[in-house]
Amino acid sequence: MHSTHISPTPRVIVKQDAAGARLNWLLAANQQAEERRKLFRSASEEEQMLLMRRPVSTRQAYALFGMLLGALPPAAIFARMLGYSDSPQSRLGSDMSELFFLFVAMNVVCCLVGWCVGSGLARAALKAERSSWLKMLHTMPLIGAAWGGVTGLAGGFLFFGIGALFGAAFAIPVGAAGFLIFALFHRLLERGGMIETRHFLPLACGITTVIAAFILGI
Repeated sequence: MHSTHISPTPRVIVKQDAAGARLNWLLAANQQAEERRKLFRSASEEEQMLLMRRPVSTRQAYALFGMLLGALPPAAIFARMLGYSDSPQSRLGSDMSELFFLFVAMNVVCCLVGWCVGSGLARAALKAERSSWLKMLHTMPLIGAAWGGVTGLAGGFLFFGIGALFGAAFAIPVGAAGFLIFALFHRLLERGGMIETRHFLPLACGITTVIAAFILGI
């Protein structure tokens, strides 16, 4: 006797394909729901995010904050070194013009590197904000210190190489304090990873200005 192989009918194949498609759709829907649950801490957060007129993403927020933190506090340090906070007689003279332009170049490098590093650390910062308050208080200074180390090394390297060590020494405490304070308020104000521009600008500018003023007042 010869055995015959009966292939699946087209109807069976169609049913199997439909079942597989429904399964894939359910898996994708569950994954999307899980991601939304992680993104929004409450049901009203999504609605509040959608009502924002000029939202700023977490990556943009930390990039811009890193840029400001890399601009104002170093400028205050350079001003102190050049004597701007002392008596008028000790202010910048013509014989120090080369040093002035060197400080300007260092400030520009700190600003640009601060922007890039802040953008790169945004995901780690958001993860820290999503954790418990206690864990965030321990994590954010480390993230800020990493920002300060890279930014300070890059900016200080222009000062004949040896300035990289001093740049990192100045920038690490500034980054640790600045990122921690910024994260505390950003966590309270962000909705679904977005923060309103009218909340972000006073926050970022205020923190960096206060740090710069503190440096000038030391």
